[in-house]
Amino acid sequence: MCGRFSVNIDDLELMNRFPNHDVAPFQAMKITNFSPTMEMPVIIESQVVNMKWGLIPSWSQNKSFANKLINARGETLLEKYSFQNLVNTQRCIVPSNGFYEWDTVSKLPYFVQPTDGSLMNFCGLHTLWMDENRQPVNTFTIITTKSNKIMSKIHNRMPVILEQGSETKWLSRSNNFADVQNLVKPIGDSSISITPAFSPGPWITFFPLVLSFFK
Repeated sequence: MCGRFSVNIDDLELMNRFPNHDVAPFQAMKITNFSPTMEMPVIIESQVVNMKWGLIPSWSQNKSFANKLINARGETLLEKYSFQNLVNTQRCIVPSNGFYEWDTVSKLPYFVQPTDGSLMNFCGLHTLWMDENRQPVNTFTIITTKSNKIMSKIHNRMPVILEQGSETKWLSRSNNFADVQNLVKPIGDSSISITPAFSPGPWITFFPLVLSFFK
């Protein structure tokens, strides 16, 4: 799964990877512990839109879905009513520099990031929901898949991370889900590194992060 991630992105790399998008909104996004229901810029085919993390289906009567739909299993997207109508035209990219995952045995946090320190782009889905005051709320979910070999040492799920160069293919609304389904897979082992988000000395630095996970 993916329940926390970092949005501390190199602005120049973001501009190079998305030259046709106005990525200025990301300049103010320097959050190392981004959590569900928080808002951030998200990339869609032709623009950058502020969205809240936790997808609220357009048909939902209230926002209670937000905390339930922070992730969407890639293997069952076409089977789930909340996602099946979004996969063809409502795909998005959630930029980050890495995510946190908690070891299923030790319950300790680890930080997963690109081996080369580059941008980490998550595959996502987005939609528009109208709140009780008929105000539009843009929301998104992050697609997950089974873990690759290195990630499976701490958890059996991980976010779908796009390989560099596949961003346009994923975002293009002219591509049906069948055209991009091959991108919904675990990233290669050599593409990520995993480091403890704790240590005997600076452990106290990460203690608030651990506590926030259980709130």
